[in-house]
Amino acid sequence: MTDSHVTVTVYSPWEKGQVMSQVQCPRHTAKYQRIVCTSATHVGFLYELGMKDKIVGVCDPSLIYSLTDEERQRITNIGTDIQLNIEALLMCQPDVVIMSTYAQQDDRAKQIEALGIPVFYCHEWMESSPLARAEWIRVFGALTGCIDKADTIFNSVRQDYITYRQSVDESSSRSIMSGMSFRGTWYVPAGGTFMGTLFRDAGAEYKYANDLSTSSLPLNMEQSIEAFCEADVWVGCDARSLQELAAIDKKHTWFRSYQNGEVYNFLRRTTPSGANDFWESGVVHPERILRDLQKILAGEKTDLYYMTKLK
Repeated sequence: MTDSHVTVTVYSPWEKGQVMSQVQCPRHTAKYQRIVCTSATHVGFLYELGMKDKIVGVCDPSLIYSLTDEERQRITNIGTDIQLNIEALLMCQPDVVIMSTYAQQDDRAKQIEALGIPVFYCHEWMESSPLARAEWIRVFGALTGCIDKADTIFNSVRQDYITYRQSVDESSSRSIMSGMSFRGTWYVPAGGTFMGTLFRDAGAEYKYANDLSTSSLPLNMEQSIEAFCEADVWVGCDARSLQELAAIDKKHTWFRSYQNGEVYNFLRRTTPSGANDFWESGVVHPERILRDLQKILAGEKTDLYYMTKLK
């Protein structure tokens, strides 16, 4: 970094030392004026920086929480993350496409680059630390000429997160469970994942806290009952009421947290079209998720940001 430029380098998560993206950005003016985003998380970072006007295309605008109706009309729908509409992408005339990739070699990215459109690789979703994930706002700040604003935002997030984490009273910890049954399989976060780290930092007792792998753990119903039958609090179910949760699978009613009405979803900030701000601004603001978890574990039911208690 110099007084006039910032160099941004993104390394491969799969091949140590392999550079996937490297750009030199002016410190005070935007490197890119016309940006295509392939994930709601990318929009979350740009929204926080006040740079939504740079977005000319996204995957399914109806699933972006922060967009206004006018912006959804202006911004081009480029299809889905898995199946991009290349014709629509070309009509955007983008300066760059920001992509989340899932392997070292990505055929989608190669196709876009073959058309002469630069691709910038964004791997924030692979960060297991909530603060490491939030720090990607500094990358977006560099790309849009507002690195100083990005630093200010991240430093505030980090300070609040650390303050909340240090306020935990471990002597009054309660147990927590996550997710729900989906076609016979119950996926729960390992202790080394984004959510697993948040559970630990919130002071919760969590069955898989010592499993520091960074992926979801697939459990069958019997394993889930054994692990979480007596859990105090249940978060992250994809249902809006206890009745709906029971209708999805009657065995959900066997858990103590269900019986005590201590079940919460991440659906407080959603739209009728299916957009969910938990997956958008929650990446930028993990301190808000942490605070929600702490309130729930402390028995507080009001002023939650992302979560809603099922009734």
